[in-house]
Amino acid sequence: MLQESLESKVRRLEADAPIALDRVDLTIRHPERLRLRFSEIFAYIAKVEGSVPQNVADITELVPTLDELDRRFLSVWSDHESAHATIFEALGAELGLAQLPAPTGRSPEDQAVAARPRPSFRLFGVTARLPWLADVFKLVYLARGAMQEHLTYNCYRGLGAQLSMLGEHALATTVCDPIRRQEAAHLGYYRLAASTHRRQLSGSQVALARSISIRTYAPVGAAPCGRASASRVFAGLAGEHQDETLDAVQALADQLLGEPGHPLPPFVHEVMGRSQERSSRQMPAIRSLRGRLRLPAGSTGQ
Repeated sequence: MLQESLESKVRRLEADAPIALDRVDLTIRHPERLRLRFSEIFAYIAKVEGSVPQNVADITELVPTLDELDRRFLSVWSDHESAHATIFEALGAELGLAQLPAPTGRSPEDQAVAARPRPSFRLFGVTARLPWLADVFKLVYLARGAMQEHLTYNCYRGLGAQLSMLGEHALATTVCDPIRRQEAAHLGYYRLAASTHRRQLSGSQVALARSISIRTYAPVGAAPCGRASASRVFAGLAGEHQDETLDAVQALADQLLGEPGHPLPPFVHEVMGRSQERSSRQMPAIRSLRGRLRLPAGSTGQ
């Protein structure tokens, strides 16, 4: 029954085509206001969404035992996220943001070209040839995927709410809303896949996956963009809802990796807190650079 449910989720995802750029209304009412407030956020989103083909290469190297259903999900996930990147590249072009590349004009399938796994993943991929460890790494990957999609979903919700408040209804309804729906579907797959896979593992395998997850967690996008940038973007999108957003991610980690009556340490809050401290230390230097280069207030100079 669980396997059938996973297959059903993948079939629904495959039936949901990547969001075509011509379906998006990039009408912008207040371009200067958006440039000042969202330049780093839009650049961050485009870079994170555009890094998914690299993530797929890393995952398939780290977990060589992925089955056909796993690979079908990765394929549609990559197509969806590459289309999201194209949308934010086009939005950046509309706003004249130098941090964002011009839209490629390629289909999501063309953009999702094969990438080489990063060296660290190739190294761990050697150990993953042992089925026992491969199953541990798969639980880490699935649980982390669910956590990141949950954070992403809430950040898109925050972005849509802010754009609506600013009167940018076209962007809220044709960019944020459909992307958020796809992120919710990705979350649904990851959560069910992680729960299903965990049932097949021994207690020692789950304990190792738990330890790895706690020790290696980083906010979504921290690898390609840096943890300080991740914390600024998160703060900008979550606003006064930062604690409850992180609480939800922590609760999901407890559900997928914890044991009843033994909650995990609050590692999600701790990692984001350290990232925010790093960002605070960087800000005086960024403000100084902005002053010398006369950068607009909404830009970080990155």
